[in-house]
Amino acid sequence: MDAASRVARLLDELRELNDSPPPGEFGLSAAHERALLVDSCVAEIFEGGDIDDGVALVALGGYGRGELAPHSDVDLLILHDGVKRIRDVAEKLFYPLWDARIEVGHAVRTPKESASEAEARLDVAASMLDARLLAGDEGVFEDMLSRVLKRVRRDPEAFAGRLAQDNLRRHERFSSVSRNLEPDLKEGAGGLRDIDSLGWLAKSLGAGHGLAELGELGLLRAREVSLLDEAREFLFRARSWLHLSAGARTDRLVMEQQPPMAAQLGFDDQPGLPAPDALMRAVFEHGRAAQYLVQAAFARHSRPERDRTASIEATPERVLAVFAEAAERGSPVPPSLLDAVDRTGLQDPVEWTAGVRDEFLRILRTAHPSAVLESLDRLGLLVAFMPEWAPVRCRPQRDPFHRFSVDVHLFEALDEMGALLAGDSPGDAVAAEAASAVRDPDALLVGALMHDIGKVGSGNHVEIGGEVADQALQRMRLPEGTRELAHFLVSKHLLLSDTATRRDLADEDLVLDVAARVGDQEHLAALYLLTTADAAATGPQAWTPWRATLIRELVSKVQHVFERGDMDPEAAGALAQRTSEIRDALNEADPEEVGRFLERMPRTYLLTMPAEDAASHFPLVAPPLGPGEFRSIERLGGRPGTYRISVAAADRPGLLLRITGALALAGFSIHSAQVFTTEDGVAVDVFDVEGTFEEEVDDERWGQFRKALGEALAERLSLEDMVREKRLYYPPPRADVPMEVTVDNEASDFYTVIEIGAPDRIGLLFDLTSALFELQLDVHLAKVATYGGRVVDAFYVRDRLGRKVEDRDRVEEIERSIADRLRD
Repeated sequence: MDAASRVARLLDELRELNDSPPPGEFGLSAAHERALLVDSCVAEIFEGGDIDDGVALVALGGYGRGELAPHSDVDLLILHDGVKRIRDVAEKLFYPLWDARIEVGHAVRTPKESASEAEARLDVAASMLDARLLAGDEGVFEDMLSRVLKRVRRDPEAFAGRLAQDNLRRHERFSSVSRNLEPDLKEGAGGLRDIDSLGWLAKSLGAGHGLAELGELGLLRAREVSLLDEAREFLFRARSWLHLSAGARTDRLVMEQQPPMAAQLGFDDQPGLPAPDALMRAVFEHGRAAQYLVQAAFARHSRPERDRTASIEATPERVLAVFAEAAERGSPVPPSLLDAVDRTGLQDPVEWTAGVRDEFLRILRTAHPSAVLESLDRLGLLVAFMPEWAPVRCRPQRDPFHRFSVDVHLFEALDEMGALLAGDSPGDAVAAEAASAVRDPDALLVGALMHDIGKVGSGNHVEIGGEVADQALQRMRLPEGTRELAHFLVSKHLLLSDTATRRDLADEDLVLDVAARVGDQEHLAALYLLTTADAAATGPQAWTPWRATLIRELVSKVQHVFERGDMDPEAAGALAQRTSEIRDALNEADPEEVGRFLERMPRTYLLTMPAEDAASHFPLVAPPLGPGEFRSIERLGGRPGTYRISVAAADRPGLLLRITGALALAGFSIHSAQVFTTEDGVAVDVFDVEGTFEEEVDDERWGQFRKALGEALAERLSLEDMVREKRLYYPPPRADVPMEVTVDNEASDFYTVIEIGAPDRIGLLFDLTSALFELQLDVHLAKVATYGGRVVDAFYVRDRLGRKVEDRDRVEEIERSIADRLRD
């Protein structure tokens, strides 16, 4: 059989193996089988030629180890002792393989050249440490191997240092298998290349290539060897699946490939953990174990300790103290102490004492607490101290913002919070001011560590997180104030970012609502710092200049609310009390509908409207309103002879003037008015009125009002002419009451406030709202009161573009126009 036929047969056999790997197997056993197939083919071709003595065919790299992934290169070396016909040998071997489009890494060298190349280039040295003789002269192969090993073992410390530095450079480029949501399974930290580097380290120390040899050298414990073997097998299976799925060499596990890989590798959906997430949890766990153990083995080699049987007191407090002391020194925990900690066998879960709490907080206060907590986690101890950590451990996140798994994100947020509290916030004056206002930094550190603890794969993670955090914080024996603030941060950590990016920051009621939920300035400062730390730990898209500007604007407005005293703890308590009273009054309604009603209503409405009235407005507001539709309800007022009428309608320019005009036409005098607008544009206007002449108002009069309002909304009558005519039958206003019009832009951050004092008269409120309509001003809130013969009205307005009116000429026009209308 000629070379081409041999290669064709090899390709058929490889395709059959790749198309139908052993059941459920993509791992190392299939890789060994591929390597054996290639061995037989290339050896047959090589030996079928006219080969002189002094020539050998050598497998290198992964193929040399007998680990041939489906689409990895077949790395071959033709080794010779200087024979002249070596070019012909190479061509007869390589060309058939190239013609068949088999990816072949090839080299032709002498033993001396091989040793020189190995000394000059680490990748060549590593490749030749995995060398395996396939065919030809064994003597020349042994000569090459001895030369290479001699160069490597001449200074094993230097070689180990080169391996460690190469790992670090690779980690910087490819990130970490356990920290990247789309990891590189080969080149990332904790990936297959890291594990291979331990084999090269073992060879340089005179041992075999296996991980077990490192155990014999004291660089790995038996359990660690087992963990690394499991990681290597799992990651190789996943990488092989990638090759077979793509039909090409690829090592990065992207999001789109995770569901089919999960199905193929036998992962099933579990409650709260879909199969793709279960797959990635396994990837992260194996990658984390491999990264830690590879680093530990190199550390044990570079810092050999005399006492590898160190011991510590087997108490939770002492274990944490070991880690806290190392963190304060800025150095990793010595391997001997890690081994000693691992041998303590702490009970799971750990019972918290005051000492455990103090040592845990001591860790959180260090410069980079995440490194310490990750070490605890890799030893399986973090879950012992915090059982709530188990559901978020190695849990992937599937959104365009997050870069890390949930637990890594929490570690990163903790580090970011520590930096902010230490004043490391260049360019963010708000963060610096907020940090200076914090009186309990421990609460912020704990809050940062736990803010996403509710991401357990089901339900609203903020609500769940609040419940989970409450249990954990109680068990941790934190002081009451620390516990309260940390719980607040967990349960409200999205408040600023969601509000700033999704809601209208020009809405005063929105800002009052945020202020009520926050409570005070210290909580606001803490929440801003967590929002900043959370965004920095999430990724660049979570803290763009646009998002940062919106959040800082919201914080500034809420801060102003606190400074003015518009929302203090007493007011916040009153708001909570009133909301509870309204819920009680609507206890027979759908709780979800009631919740939506309360969310829609302005905070000023909830603070000022009696629960009985608010409950009566629920059927007016809850069902959707059509464009020309209105609903009204009437009841007796608070004083004899008065009535309270409430009108709900879709907000529109001129709505208020039409309602007041209809009331005037129906013969009502308005004593007070409150005008509110819901967040989705429904006006709720409440008037205290009395009949102008008749003390008792019957159903016919109310019918007249509703008919007039319906026609006014349909624009079928001229309100101004009819009100002017109606006024002829009423007494004129008192002449001794002064008239005042004031435009104030300081009273509110959001609206221009127009205050009007004038003598009362029939249709006065209609006249005022008509003037505002003609001035193209939208009324968001109106407060109208009558004192004897004097009316004092306040209108909170913005222009048609939603802005305050601050132009001086425009302000003068408003004052002049309203004054002219009052003189009519």
